[in-house]
Amino acid sequence: MDLYDELPTSALLCDPEFTALFEACLRYRITTIDFLTLNVRELAKISQRSINEVVKVKRLLLNEFDQQFEEKDKVQPVRKIEPPQVFTSGDMEIDSLLGGGIHTKSITEIFGESSTGKSQLLMQLCLNVQLPVEKGGLGGKCVYITTEGDLPTSRLNGILDSRPDWKDFGVSQANIFTVSCFDLVSQEHILNVQLPILLERNKGQIKLIIIDSISHHMRVELETKSFSESQDNRYYVDKMAENLLQLSKQYSTAIVVANQVGDKPLTERPENFVHHFMDYDYQLGWLVGWRDSTIMYRQYYTDDNSKNKSIRNHQQSQRLTQTTTLDPNSTVDDLLSDDEDYSLIEREVNKVMNPELYSQGDSNLDNNTTQANQSTTAKRSRSINNNHFAPRKKKRRLDIRIPNLGLSWANHVTTRILLKKSYKASPMIKRGEVKFYQGVDPASFWQVKRTLQIVYSTFSKPGEISFAITKKGIEST
Repeated sequence: MDLYDELPTSALLCDPEFTALFEACLRYRITTIDFLTLNVRELAKISQRSINEVVKVKRLLLNEFDQQFEEKDKVQPVRKIEPPQVFTSGDMEIDSLLGGGIHTKSITEIFGESSTGKSQLLMQLCLNVQLPVEKGGLGGKCVYITTEGDLPTSRLNGILDSRPDWKDFGVSQANIFTVSCFDLVSQEHILNVQLPILLERNKGQIKLIIIDSISHHMRVELETKSFSESQDNRYYVDKMAENLLQLSKQYSTAIVVANQVGDKPLTERPENFVHHFMDYDYQLGWLVGWRDSTIMYRQYYTDDNSKNKSIRNHQQSQRLTQTTTLDPNSTVDDLLSDDEDYSLIEREVNKVMNPELYSQGDSNLDNNTTQANQSTTAKRSRSINNNHFAPRKKKRRLDIRIPNLGLSWANHVTTRILLKKSYKASPMIKRGEVKFYQGVDPASFWQVKRTLQIVYSTFSKPGEISFAITKKGIEST
């Protein structure tokens, strides 16, 4: 029987009187849940043990679970509960967006695609928490658990070197406990055994626990080939999250984790399908920070020639005509927002490639025209075309990225932060200086844009802010 997994502290596990019964339960695959829910006659029949023995064990088992419930969920007056503490993220604008900063006694999730700045923010936090309270920190230490390699100490040194005043406050890598786990078994052992011991030995000193990243091993090693395996994985994730929350509340620490992302592609359906507002797929866009245009596009998308179908026909098929204000003559694709930066680059490049058309005031340009009269313009035009730049109208890409671990994990997350990396028109384009450009790489027309978005939080409203990665770490722009 799986009593050790359900109630590791049970005294029945060490009682030789019930060894035979537990071996019988293991042989006939009777779980602890079965033992608590089935009647004693049925249990005695399945386990082939006496009814008196089953009744005695069941009574003792129920008493132990009742005691555990009373101890863990003891009702306390609100005045006796210590509120969560907060420490700075290292930037005043980001702190304001977060409702003051990073809060203890809760789980903060940072997710996003690769190279968006997740690890940069985590390293910044493990130093900021060491600052004294009057400087926005908590004067505490940090535990940094890595699952994808070693802690990049050279980057931490770079941040410390850029802030020499921090050394006067005692901020250093010596206050960071770090451990690497290379498979799911070691990760489970660290979170369930080593971490609680470390927190108990350094009680009151550790104020931040970082896991980078929480889903790396689970997405590889947890199989979901059947519904039963999927249910087991949900239980595993739920139990892990509850354990982390329990540690954060017991030791008044902040849990900050990085989460990887997966794809949620737009699947076509054989017939029209109406989402109900209680469906997980309907709510998914708001849970993961998708743009409103992507959310609406996914709700209106159908398989029946959707790209050419009008909103009016779609409304009639889904009976939504009276509940929408969309233009009935527009197509489903019109729900997606236009890429204004791409249009700006297209317009500026065409001014250089076809100056005679703009001099005549013709605003309706032929996007396929790449021939210019002047030799310098023709040379620049060939350079651009040789690098596969073909000016044309373009919609912003559909959001498909979602954080791993699903709803079972999201229910335990207090603050969800999305880091995004996109591209905008470079200052050269915005100033209209393409005519002075002598290079041959169209990538120079674009500039990286990084955004930090609060998807949801207990402590603040949703919002977003642009940031840049500098020597000092992450700074708002």
